[in-house]
Amino acid sequence: MIASFKAEFRKLSQRPAIWWLGGMTIAVVALIYGFAYLRYNAPTFKPDPGVALATLKATLYPANFARTVVQDLPLVGGALMVVLGALVVGSEYSWVTLKTVYTQGPGRARVLLGQVMALSVITAGLTLAMYALAAVLSLVIATADNGATSWPAGMTVLKAVGGTWLILECWTLFGMAMAFLLRQSAMAIGLGVAYMMAIEGILFVALGTLNISWLTSVEKFFVGQNANAIGTSFGQAISVRGLGSTVQLVPANQAVLVVALYTVAFVVLGVVLARRRDVA
Repeated sequence: MIASFKAEFRKLSQRPAIWWLGGMTIAVVALIYGFAYLRYNAPTFKPDPGVALATLKATLYPANFARTVVQDLPLVGGALMVVLGALVVGSEYSWVTLKTVYTQGPGRARVLLGQVMALSVITAGLTLAMYALAAVLSLVIATADNGATSWPAGMTVLKAVGGTWLILECWTLFGMAMAFLLRQSAMAIGLGVAYMMAIEGILFVALGTLNISWLTSVEKFFVGQNANAIGTSFGQAISVRGLGSTVQLVPANQAVLVVALYTVAFVVLGVVLARRRDVA
């Protein structure tokens, strides 16, 4: 398995598409801070009634950088991770390289687990890079505004980093599972991102305004709502959307458990599909 991991990591580290996706994911942090800073400093901007402009600006300072990342990155970053996971597996089908890999060395399960380990390292690196950039940008903004430069507790940052990594990892493995299911990257990316945006992002929000009790119960078992619960468990932070809501459908501990179970389920599904089905 270690040999498979090394081979996969070396292969992925040399693919330009991986670097582009990683760069785009990290760039989302800069866009969030840049857009919010410009918005709050625009002469025509007026806060909502009861919200002071200073309070909004303070959400961009270092004390809130961990909350900002864990609340605002999972949706857009998760969509990019779906693309990453689908691309890694789907490209193997397009290039017809799986037959060569499966016939030369370890079993199919080991190859897949090597891919999972390589992607886990990549998502962990991206998560750390996002938090590092958010910390730098928040410090720069606070310094420019002569604002507070106090930092959140170390344990809070560690929990936020762990929660963000778990969410991104889950979406990455979802993309992998879709690629194994469809045996290509294009449709896996299309359907995976469409599911995230249309079902988890739009449909549930629209139906939520109807106050349907059974729908609220169903939502608790989906990845997106549990990912949101992990983010909102850290309290209010900014963003391009203004102050974040602290309303949670499920407790944070339950949300972490559900997302972790989905992560394992996607790996198991990938292993089953890889072992039971023909490559072609």
